[in-house]
Amino acid sequence: MTAREKGGGAQAGNGRRRRIKYDDITSVMNSIGTAWVFVLLVIINLDIGGRAIFNHPIRGVPEIVALSIVACVFLQIAHTLKVGRLTRSEILLNWLAVKKPGVGHFLNGIYHVIGAGLMIIMFDASLPLFKKAWRLDVYVGAEGDFMAPVWPVKLIILVGCIAAAIQFLLTAWHEFRAMGKSVNE
Repeated sequence: MTAREKGGGAQAGNGRRRRIKYDDITSVMNSIGTAWVFVLLVIINLDIGGRAIFNHPIRGVPEIVALSIVACVFLQIAHTLKVGRLTRSEILLNWLAVKKPGVGHFLNGIYHVIGAGLMIIMFDASLPLFKKAWRLDVYVGAEGDFMAPVWPVKLIILVGCIAAAIQFLLTAWHEFRAMGKSVNE
């Protein structure tokens, strides 16, 4: 009898079933975004070389870059938040974390709840744009020269909004739990 027949599914090295964690999903999304940045680097350099050496650019590079920058941001935003690299001013929060840890955790929790709300609003605003791009088969570029569909990037925006909202909520939950622990101490 195989592990799958015993109900094991994906097995870790120690014989226990390995669950896919949310951190794994955000890490994979981040890795895809990072790899795509490298691909963009290669495409842009080939385009520059083609212009300079052969006087012939690669078709569609401006369109690819414009779409890809947005896609990379939304692929990487949840992981950026998870590792604490999302840009924000923390002068007051750092001071509060030392002087009044409970208040600092509470304000951090509120910040992350508001962030989740903003991601949900962005998802709601982007959903009709995705539906329109899908239904009308919207493309960028010039017909007969280079055309790229817009809907994959619109879908990545939706997935990135959901992932970031979940990460904001997870971080808020951890902050509120830490607040409770600091109050009890």
